[in-house]
Amino acid sequence: TPSEDILLRFDPVRQDYGFRHYKNVRDGRDMQRVLPHLDASSNRVYYTLGSLSLGSVRTQLPTYMTQDFYNAAENPYRDLDRIVIQVDRASPVMADKVYITQVENGNDFDPDKTYEISPKLLRQVKALQEPLDLIQPLELHMSGSPNSTGTNSDDPRLALAPDQLLAHLKNTDKRLKTIFEEQSVRWLLSLAGYDIDARYAVHEKTWSCSIDEAVKENLVPETLCEGHSTVKIEVKSTPRGYARLTWRGIPRNIMQLEPTLVLFTSDTSEALETFLPLKDEASGSENTFVALKHGLHPRLISYGFSTGHVFFSIRYSVIWRGPQFDGANRVIPTEIRGYNASLQLYTREGYACARLYIRKLFIDWQDTFRNSWVGFYTSKQDQDNEYKHYQWVSGFEQASDDDDVNEYLVYEYQSSMSIGPGVQARFLFSRENVPIRFFLSWFSASALAHTIPWEED
Repeated sequence: TPSEDILLRFDPVRQDYGFRHYKNVRDGRDMQRVLPHLDASSNRVYYTLGSLSLGSVRTQLPTYMTQDFYNAAENPYRDLDRIVIQVDRASPVMADKVYITQVENGNDFDPDKTYEISPKLLRQVKALQEPLDLIQPLELHMSGSPNSTGTNSDDPRLALAPDQLLAHLKNTDKRLKTIFEEQSVRWLLSLAGYDIDARYAVHEKTWSCSIDEAVKENLVPETLCEGHSTVKIEVKSTPRGYARLTWRGIPRNIMQLEPTLVLFTSDTSEALETFLPLKDEASGSENTFVALKHGLHPRLISYGFSTGHVFFSIRYSVIWRGPQFDGANRVIPTEIRGYNASLQLYTREGYACARLYIRKLFIDWQDTFRNSWVGFYTSKQDQDNEYKHYQWVSGFEQASDDDDVNEYLVYEYQSSMSIGPGVQARFLFSRENVPIRFFLSWFSASALAHTIPWEED
């Protein structure tokens, strides 16, 4: 029913978060379609998310969705799961069906492992993102009324008995918190019946754990299993557009290996950009002179020596792989208010860049935006006329066509300004003709889009 439609906070047609169009071809085994057939005249269309083997997909997704892909290269099951949504062709931000499935034989969906997710379950999953007041479940249990405190009835945690809640906090959550940073993810895995013991066994082996009794918060744990948080290694930005390596929570037993943080061109490349011995610092950050670019991949490694009959060589083993750097910092485009267009801030070789997405049905966009421009700012606090760099929309160059984004025209521009924390792009719309562009800041314009400032938490 229309009331059950789901309003998306992204546009799958634009490939936000790596969504791709799904044609729902016939299954290779019995020539049946896995999902209900939608013909060309239908006002519905399918989009799917998954395919972590594609760099353009995995870099856009949060770490909890990709860390096992990066760190389990030998696991044949690391890239099987998919999400499929059915959306309105004319308004793709409205979804009325959601499925989870698994691929088989490379590309086909397995009909025996394809399930439709009810709107109620989606609301329950969304409710897990909210912090839980531990007093609420206890009060509800004592009163016997699910609505006695006026709380969110979609939250499945409120239905837990006190002993179930205690078991989660003392056992499941304690084990998962050094694997997944997000508490909502830990709740989801627990409530969904995820095999916590099997996953934790892999975790213990990866980090060479011996015991799992947590130490006090202010002490450095001997092994990760005794800690209170995850290990984090990632690529950030310096104010001048270079990569900054950050790391956190390296346990003592790993530090004793004298590990090194290395930066590679990509997760499939052995081309070394730079390296950083961690010495005695379990957490920290260090600036590099590597230009920030899409795909950079940090890895925590330890060195060793191997000898032959005559020669000896240095070898290294990978302890942990962090997420690749996403050129747009995992931020989807910002809608240009009132128009079928959007603006995205990204970086190329350390420079601040802007990308315009124009819906093809917006046929007079060039005339409409003839006197409009994109400004680059060092801070969201800057006034609209305090840009450090700008470019007219007419000065953007069209990007190469992508069949999966065939409902959009994509235009790009690379400025001479460095990317860095706080940098913002804005779309300035004006109907006035500016005869001398030097006097651009004197003319009135409306800022119809403000991108999220770079690295704003």
